[in-house]
Amino acid sequence: MAVVHTQTVEALTILNNADNIVSEVAVQTVSYDDSNQSNTTIDSINYFSVDTSGGTGASGFVAYASLTQAAILAWTPVADGLVSSKVKEKHEAWIASVLSPPTPAEVNKDLPW
Repeated sequence: MAVVHTQTVEALTILNNADNIVSEVAVQTVSYDDSNQSNTTIDSINYFSVDTSGGTGASGFVAYASLTQAAILAWTPVADGLVSSKVKEKHEAWIASVLSPPTPAEVNKDLPW
């Protein structure tokens, strides 16, 4: 029983000019427990802003046509944003509650008469 996480770049927003500079990244995180994928799948989308102030002259700039998913997921605002959002931890907590529901604090009981 292990939780599996996949993170995929779902969309890129670019500045409205000929440079195609990415200004926002949407990342979808899908998580599930491999022992019961159909009942434990959960997904979330996070959006991360990217500093565009350096334009095409920014250090490490990569042309839009040369971008890869791995490179985008490694960008500091994306990677740090995913960590600080704690999306994986939140998904794991939800999955754990599905697999082992917490004991309710209160229950109904038949009347004693």
